[in-house]
Amino acid sequence: MNNEIDNTGAQFMARALRQHGVRRVFGLCGDHINALYRALTLEDIEIVSTRSESAAVHMADAYARVTRSLGVAVVTGCPGHTNALTGMSVAMNAQSPVLVISGLTPVDQRDRGGSQVLHQADLARPVTKWALEVPSAVHMAEMVTKAIQIATSGTPGPVSLSVPSDVFEDTVRKAKDDPLDHLRQVTARAPLAVRTSLSADGLAQVRQLLQGASRPVLILGNGARRDGSAEQANAIVQKLGIPVFTIDQARGLVPDDGRHCFGYADPLFSRTFRETVAADVVVLAGAAIDFHTCFGRGQLLRPGVKILQITEDAALLNQCRQNELSIQAPAMQVLREVAESAPGLAAGWSDWLSFMQQRYAENRERWDTQCREVAIDRTIHPLQLCASLQRHRTPDTGIVIDAGDYVHWARGYFPALAPDRWMDAVLIGNLGGSLPLGIGSQMAHGRGQTWTFIGDGGFAFYSWDLEVAVQRGLPLKIILGNDACWGVEKRLQQGAYGEHVGCELREVRYDKFAEMLGATGIHVDDVGHLDDAVDRLVACPGPALLNVRIRSMAGRPLADFPRY
Repeated sequence: MNNEIDNTGAQFMARALRQHGVRRVFGLCGDHINALYRALTLEDIEIVSTRSESAAVHMADAYARVTRSLGVAVVTGCPGHTNALTGMSVAMNAQSPVLVISGLTPVDQRDRGGSQVLHQADLARPVTKWALEVPSAVHMAEMVTKAIQIATSGTPGPVSLSVPSDVFEDTVRKAKDDPLDHLRQVTARAPLAVRTSLSADGLAQVRQLLQGASRPVLILGNGARRDGSAEQANAIVQKLGIPVFTIDQARGLVPDDGRHCFGYADPLFSRTFRETVAADVVVLAGAAIDFHTCFGRGQLLRPGVKILQITEDAALLNQCRQNELSIQAPAMQVLREVAESAPGLAAGWSDWLSFMQQRYAENRERWDTQCREVAIDRTIHPLQLCASLQRHRTPDTGIVIDAGDYVHWARGYFPALAPDRWMDAVLIGNLGGSLPLGIGSQMAHGRGQTWTFIGDGGFAFYSWDLEVAVQRGLPLKIILGNDACWGVEKRLQQGAYGEHVGCELREVRYDKFAEMLGATGIHVDDVGHLDDAVDRLVACPGPALLNVRIRSMAGRPLADFPRY
């Protein structure tokens, strides 16, 4: 290998990434990062080429969520970096370890009227755990290692490294310290994440609080997913006998089977979760009070309820409500120790668990009843679409859900059956993100199909990134609800003002667009042909898009609960 190439800043970065286990990155090429693209190729690191920078970060985010390892996105500088900020913000909210590497204008053009000049780290800091503009090739390996350690330790999250193009291209011939030696030294002694053990006194306090409970509820969140496997979580939950709900990356960690776990920990997507208002103790395991739990307000968490929060992240303690007991430790470790040290707890909660099981079964039956009730004509209601798809659903089927009224039917209807196969793509209202997130999820998981639910408005944001799925023959299925409008805003404006403005869209056959890109396109606008269209969609071996002309103003389910 040419020594000139071997000793560039780009090569130091590529070697550092490979030494940290990175074998795949998502990116969109550009002038500022051409040297890095070359170096990644020389290090045999795969580049998944996207059609937009934000999509590259979304794909890396989904890849990180599913694999529970680092996701890496590479984008060019200035507009490439600003385009990537949305993806960084979503990853931050998802607590997803993503390294975003952005190119940057050469150093000698900074603050001298150069083209495409931005102080990129300043822009990235509000939406990342850490952001830096790398000053020189000599520091490259050190900064990559530091960035990865920050992204993956504690509560994970995205980090941003911006690198001037001349720093990528600089050749290090003489330096006080050999960057490669430094890289070997740093990675050899990379510290493990700090794990706080539960003290005997803390364990006794947890047992005492739970022994006094008659109607406890357990919410598993991101921290619980990081702390243990699905097998461990299910064993602990069965031993404890507490009714369980899941949120965020913990969806599917314990399956929504109606025996121990009863669905989404949000009253707007789970009727059974509304029964939490009767709980006397709520256990937050790797979770926190937030908008999903109505900010701790009385319509869901009554004033006298006692809250036990177990998390490693001190910043999440006592959010919105004051805890009765706060434990800063790995959530699943604490629950396991409680289950093992107090095996008799479950007996006292059997009636409460039976009540939840009954309510869950009744609420699942309500979906079936409602599905029959919406069958008023030949138009297709979103709930009828969900019921048709359910015939083909397996635990290996991935569910990725976008923003909008239409997709809320899928969000409420489909239970989470397995870890990492049910992804809420909208964490900051990032319309359209379910498409690139679905692609990243499909690439990470490998098995089964991934179903991406998206509206006609949202599809336009990342529609060309469908080409990534086509190029790789991914079994991604896009279920596009087409009502030719911005449905949420049309409903809100109509309700508030009696009319709507700027909400109509053209009637577009998005299945034809999919065909143009090389995917299979299927269209259906008559409920009598719905099952056949769904059957053809699922039978496609590669990427396919189902353009469903859904009923106008179908609204959203479970909207009768006041969140605020």
